[in-house]
Amino acid sequence: MTVHRAAEPAATAPPPRPARGHRVPAPWLRTRLRAAPRAALVLAALVGVVAFLAAALPRADDTVTARALRSTLDTAGPARTAIELTAPQPSLALSPRDRAAAVAPAALARVTRRAAGLFPAPLAADPGGTVTEVRTTDQLVGTDPGLPRPEAVPPQFSVHALSGLAAHARAASGRLPRAPRDATENTRTAEAAVTEATARALHLRVGSTVHTAHANGAPGPVFTISGILRPRGPDSPYWSADPQLRTPGLAATSGKPPSLYWSAALLLPAQAAPVLLGTQTQPELVWRFAPDTAGLTGADAAGLVRATASMQNGPAALRLRSVAGPTAAVTTGLGAVVTGHTQLRDTLRPLVTAGLTGAAAVAALVLTAAAAVLTRRRAAELALLRARGAGLAALAARTAAETAVCALPAAALGLLLARLALPEGRDGPAVLAVTAAAVLVCAVPPLLVLAGHRVPRVHDEREDLAAVRPGRRRLVVEATAVLLTAGSLAALRTAGAGSTAAIAVAPVLTALLGALLLLRLTPPLLRRAARSAARLRGSVVFLALARAGRAPAATAFPLCALVIALTTAAFGGSVLAGTTAARDRAAVLVTGSDARVDVLGGGRLAAGAPRAVAGLPGVRAVTAVGADRDARSGDAAFTAVAVPADAYARLARTTGLGGFAPAALGARPGAVGAVASAGLARRLGTGPHEIEAFGRTVTVRVTAARTTTPAVPDGAFLVLDRSRLAAPAGVTSLLVTGAPADAQALERAARAGSSAPVRAVLRSDVRARYASSPLQKGSVLVYAAAVAAAGAFAALALALSLLHDAAARTAFLGRLRTLGLGVRQGRWLALLEAAPLAATAAVGGAVTGWAAIALAGPAVDLRLLALGPARAGQEGAAVPETFQPALPADPAALALPAVAVLVLAAAVTYLHTRHPSDRPTRRPRTAAPPPPAPTESRPS
Repeated sequence: MTVHRAAEPAATAPPPRPARGHRVPAPWLRTRLRAAPRAALVLAALVGVVAFLAAALPRADDTVTARALRSTLDTAGPARTAIELTAPQPSLALSPRDRAAAVAPAALARVTRRAAGLFPAPLAADPGGTVTEVRTTDQLVGTDPGLPRPEAVPPQFSVHALSGLAAHARAASGRLPRAPRDATENTRTAEAAVTEATARALHLRVGSTVHTAHANGAPGPVFTISGILRPRGPDSPYWSADPQLRTPGLAATSGKPPSLYWSAALLLPAQAAPVLLGTQTQPELVWRFAPDTAGLTGADAAGLVRATASMQNGPAALRLRSVAGPTAAVTTGLGAVVTGHTQLRDTLRPLVTAGLTGAAAVAALVLTAAAAVLTRRRAAELALLRARGAGLAALAARTAAETAVCALPAAALGLLLARLALPEGRDGPAVLAVTAAAVLVCAVPPLLVLAGHRVPRVHDEREDLAAVRPGRRRLVVEATAVLLTAGSLAALRTAGAGSTAAIAVAPVLTALLGALLLLRLTPPLLRRAARSAARLRGSVVFLALARAGRAPAATAFPLCALVIALTTAAFGGSVLAGTTAARDRAAVLVTGSDARVDVLGGGRLAAGAPRAVAGLPGVRAVTAVGADRDARSGDAAFTAVAVPADAYARLARTTGLGGFAPAALGARPGAVGAVASAGLARRLGTGPHEIEAFGRTVTVRVTAARTTTPAVPDGAFLVLDRSRLAAPAGVTSLLVTGAPADAQALERAARAGSSAPVRAVLRSDVRARYASSPLQKGSVLVYAAAVAAAGAFAALALALSLLHDAAARTAFLGRLRTLGLGVRQGRWLALLEAAPLAATAAVGGAVTGWAAIALAGPAVDLRLLALGPARAGQEGAAVPETFQPALPADPAALALPAVAVLVLAAAVTYLHTRHPSDRPTRRPRTAAPPPPAPTESRPS
């Protein structure tokens, strides 16, 4: 009997070592990258460029906004942005010594240090721009007979006891003033200094004595001029916060007619502040702070407005009063300046966002199209792998990994380069945009694999538009686009210009809707055109239309990209053209001619002023007008203008400001003909009416009504013929036609023979002032960069679509040339084949651009966009509030991008047909072979 024993379990044998010469299979990703390095490099370059622009454009917008805010605060000047903390003089119940101690420089400096630390963020005080002073609120009258009196009115002085006077000025002559020893409110004499401009205007010199008096005639302190000062840094906050410290000015009394007098400042050292406490001028303590603008960004604008409001009437004001006194107050124009900046920023925001949205949409389509092209080129390989049993999920994961290896490093590099190129800007929007671009590129190939290889295929299906029939999915997509567009437009109409998102998205959605409509209409139209062309004698047109009608379905992406880019360019171009036209019109409204000279303070120009101005180089004509801004008719107030009829009518006609015939100002039975503003004409009627103008009663009859006139930029007006008045009216304004050299020359010529101050403005200077905002310039540059990026991506999409079928087109042309098609005919065939896509995109982009302007144009505040904020308060730049320009569609903005698309398509196709491989090869000429010898046929 045989006993079978169980075998002992053998030890686990180690895996066999590969034989010498055997190689481990290479990793999949490395194999794929080595197999198609050119495609990987092209995709990485495209993703890197898109990532750079996606990060750079938002950061550029942030940079522009931050620099514009700082520039706005700097250009507004310390007079508007300085923060003044004021407190009344010390209590009269205190002793003179205690009152003097309360205004001592050390006491004021303690308040300065404590108050500067109480500023709410992001507002901070600039340590170098802090000034303390004690100043008079009511001016003292100079009683010395040697002081100049333009219209028999003595000059008036404000007295300032300033800190840091020695550091911000040097003595041009004499010396700095010294404070009286143990100065109190009972001190009646003190040393003072004046600037060089004040000394020239008031005829003061070192050693002059200025005796003063209060408004009620009581005698005031006596000041001895110890030095004439020359400011160090005249534009610094020390001198610019109160311009009268540096430069005197002419002021007008409240009488009628007003009289002019000099208003100037006397400068005392800080230790002499107690001298002002003994006057009846209601002196006050002032701590002036300049805002620190170095670290401000665009996002700090709202915080600055809140901070200034809190300091004026809020929690910060309570903290400041605990330091400076219970009755202390903060006054500043910083909030108004920043509010004007934010208004302009909010007006420009829809335009910039529209450009960025258009560029983002076009870039997304280009990335999708590029990823789709690379995936379709591997369709046969993927189909083979799928047929051999490869899993769908594994295939999609491998495709995503292959794309990510190229896209993610390129996206990171683009983000890094954008951050290095634009260090100032927020990182959040840039990182979000780059991440979206990278995710889009990495997600498209696996999605196409999942959609196209669900079922293993044994043959390739047609990919042309002829095979794409409208189905449920396409209907859902188109219905979604229609609903989004309708919702955007409804929000735009409801929210108005404040709906930034609606204005920004409306052009893109309108372009997308137009592109979908073109994709639905183009194939049947091309097929019908091909059937009509089949009856022609030649075959070139028929073949081109037939191939265009069977273009690959991938042309949908380039068509959408082109239409969106053209719509964005047309919308922005129309906005920029409308802005330019609005600025031109506003400059004409303000000046009424090429230049304007106005007398200030209610005075009159000398009789020789028009001749002196007319003799300047570049001046062609001068129209002298006289205006009475206090004319009345009953309870209606208006501006009456006396003009030379013929010259003024010609000026009004050439400028387009309410032109009329000179006969309209002629004599009427019992009255004088007049041209009135629309509202005043309705009030006066067509019959004779008495008015009070130019110091007399005039009977007028309105013969014409106009909305504007050159002499009166704003308000109700009545134009009269100067020669029809009983007594000639004085000249108050000169309307200059021509090209004068500068405004200063006009002012010098107009002041000849008259002491009245005048102001001259040129129309070119006024227009340049409207476009001088850094935010306007920077936003336009950002929008132009976005449109240029969108146009470049659209051109790339067009080139890719034309070159996508290049191999098939080359083979097709080669076969036709073997049948007798000439080289020139082949080029025409290629051009005609590319023409439908380019023409469809050009026409569709122009139409959708016009539609976007018509729909979103009413919500764009073109007035604020063209003129900027607070222009009504700027000297020489006042624009009437009735000026509300509309946004029209600019023909050039619609036509030029469309023509550029056609030219680009023709150039790309021509260059492709010029390729040497597309030309027929010529065989070298050789001698003809001899004919074969005849052979004899043998009978069978």
